[in-house]
Amino acid sequence: MEHLLNPIGEPSVVQNTVNAGESGEELKDVFDRIRTHFPPAKIKKIMQTDEDIGKVSQATPVIAGRSLEFFMTMLVKKSGDVARNMGSKRITADILKKTIMEDEKFDFLRENVCGEELNEEEEEET
Repeated sequence: MEHLLNPIGEPSVVQNTVNAGESGEELKDVFDRIRTHFPPAKIKKIMQTDEDIGKVSQATPVIAGRSLEFFMTMLVKKSGDVARNMGSKRITADILKKTIMEDEKFDFLRENVCGEELNEEEEEET
Protein backbone atom coordinates (compact mmCIF):
# COMPACT_ATOMS: atom_id res chain seq x y z
CA MET A 1 0.00 0.00 0.00
CA GLU A 2 1.26 3.43 -0.82
CA HIS A 3 2.19 5.02 2.47
CA LEU A 4 0.37 8.28 3.02
CA LEU A 5 2.41 10.73 5.04
CA ASN A 6 1.25 13.92 6.66
CA PRO A 7 3.31 17.13 6.25
CA ILE A 8 5.69 16.20 9.08
CA GLY A 9 6.38 12.74 7.67
CA GLU A 10 4.22 10.61 9.98
CA PRO A 11 1.68 8.04 8.74
CA SER A 12 -1.65 9.64 7.94
CA VAL A 13 -4.90 9.08 9.83
CA VAL A 14 -6.14 6.83 7.00
CA GLN A 15 -2.99 4.69 7.20
CA ASN A 16 -3.27 4.41 11.00
CA THR A 17 -6.98 3.52 10.75
CA VAL A 18 -6.33 0.83 8.15
CA ASN A 19 -3.58 -0.67 10.32
CA ALA A 20 -5.58 -0.46 13.56
CA GLY A 21 -8.82 -2.11 12.39
CA GLU A 22 -9.94 -5.51 13.65
CA SER A 23 -9.72 -6.84 10.09
CA GLY A 24 -7.03 -4.39 9.06
CA GLU A 25 -5.34 -6.68 6.57
CA GLU A 26 -8.60 -7.46 4.77
CA LEU A 27 -9.60 -3.80 4.60
CA LYS A 28 -6.08 -2.84 3.56
CA ASP A 29 -6.29 -5.26 0.62
CA VAL A 30 -9.66 -3.88 -0.45
CA PHE A 31 -8.46 -0.30 0.03
CA ASP A 32 -5.40 -0.98 -2.15
CA ARG A 33 -7.65 -2.11 -5.02
CA ILE A 34 -9.66 1.11 -5.17
CA ARG A 35 -9.15 2.56 -8.62
CA THR A 36 -11.96 5.11 -8.60
CA HIS A 37 -11.21 8.25 -6.68
CA PHE A 38 -13.34 11.24 -5.81
CA PRO A 39 -12.06 14.31 -7.66
CA PRO A 40 -10.65 16.85 -5.18
CA ALA A 41 -11.97 19.77 -7.27
CA LYS A 42 -15.53 18.43 -6.96
CA ILE A 43 -15.13 17.87 -3.22
CA LYS A 44 -13.80 21.41 -2.83
CA LYS A 45 -16.83 22.80 -4.69
CA ILE A 46 -19.19 20.83 -2.45
CA MET A 47 -17.37 22.00 0.67
CA GLN A 48 -17.53 25.63 -0.42
CA THR A 49 -21.30 25.51 -0.91
CA ASP A 50 -21.45 25.89 2.88
CA GLU A 51 -21.40 29.60 3.70
CA ASP A 52 -19.37 28.99 6.87
CA ILE A 53 -16.44 27.51 4.95
CA GLY A 54 -14.03 30.04 3.52
CA LYS A 55 -10.79 29.04 1.88
CA VAL A 56 -9.95 25.35 1.71
CA SER A 57 -6.34 24.18 1.77
CA GLN A 58 -5.13 22.06 -1.13
CA ALA A 59 -4.77 18.90 0.98
CA THR A 60 -8.23 19.03 2.57
CA PRO A 61 -10.29 17.78 -0.42
CA VAL A 62 -7.75 15.02 -1.09
CA ILE A 63 -7.92 13.81 2.52
CA ALA A 64 -11.72 14.06 2.54
CA GLY A 65 -11.87 12.02 -0.69
CA ARG A 66 -9.61 9.29 0.63
CA SER A 67 -11.57 9.19 3.88
CA LEU A 68 -14.79 8.81 1.90
CA GLU A 69 -13.26 5.97 -0.10
CA PHE A 70 -12.19 4.24 3.12
CA PHE A 71 -15.63 4.72 4.67
CA MET A 72 -17.38 3.29 1.61
CA THR A 73 -14.95 0.37 1.50
CA MET A 74 -15.69 -0.45 5.12
CA LEU A 75 -19.48 -0.19 4.64
CA VAL A 76 -19.48 -2.38 1.53
CA LYS A 77 -17.13 -4.94 3.12
CA LYS A 78 -19.25 -5.23 6.28
CA SER A 79 -22.45 -5.35 4.21
CA GLY A 80 -20.94 -8.10 2.06
CA ASP A 81 -20.20 -10.10 5.21
CA VAL A 82 -23.79 -9.63 6.40
CA ALA A 83 -25.12 -10.66 2.98
CA ARG A 84 -22.97 -13.82 2.99
CA ASN A 85 -24.15 -14.70 6.50
CA MET A 86 -27.75 -14.30 5.32
CA GLY A 87 -27.08 -16.52 2.29
CA SER A 88 -27.44 -13.69 -0.21
CA LYS A 89 -25.15 -12.90 -3.11
CA ARG A 90 -26.29 -9.28 -3.38
CA ILE A 91 -26.08 -6.30 -1.10
CA THR A 92 -29.58 -4.86 -0.97
CA ALA A 93 -30.92 -1.78 0.77
CA ASP A 94 -32.20 -4.02 3.57
CA ILE A 95 -28.75 -5.52 4.06
CA LEU A 96 -27.17 -2.05 4.17
CA LYS A 97 -29.80 -1.04 6.72
CA LYS A 98 -29.09 -4.13 8.81
CA THR A 99 -25.35 -3.46 8.68
CA ILE A 100 -25.85 0.13 9.82
CA MET A 101 -28.14 -0.94 12.65
CA GLU A 102 -25.82 -3.71 13.92
CA ASP A 103 -22.37 -2.12 13.60
CA GLU A 104 -21.43 0.56 16.13
CA LYS A 105 -19.10 2.25 13.63
CA PHE A 106 -22.13 3.29 11.58
CA ASP A 107 -24.34 4.45 14.45
CA PHE A 108 -24.23 8.05 13.20
CA LEU A 109 -26.18 6.92 10.11
CA ARG A 110 -29.02 5.27 12.00
CA GLU A 111 -31.19 8.36 12.29
CA ASN A 112 -30.90 9.06 8.54
CA VAL A 113 -31.52 5.48 7.48
CA CYS A 114 -34.17 4.44 9.98
CA GLY A 115 -35.45 7.75 11.34
CA GLU A 116 -39.05 6.93 12.25
CA GLU A 117 -38.38 3.30 13.15
CA LEU A 118 -35.50 4.32 15.43
CA ASN A 119 -37.67 6.86 17.23
CA GLU A 120 -40.42 4.25 17.75
CA GLU A 121 -37.90 1.76 19.18
CA GLU A 122 -36.58 4.38 21.63
CA GLU A 123 -40.13 5.18 22.77
CA GLU A 124 -40.85 1.47 23.35
CA GLU A 125 -37.70 1.11 25.48
CA THR A 126 -38.71 3.91 27.84
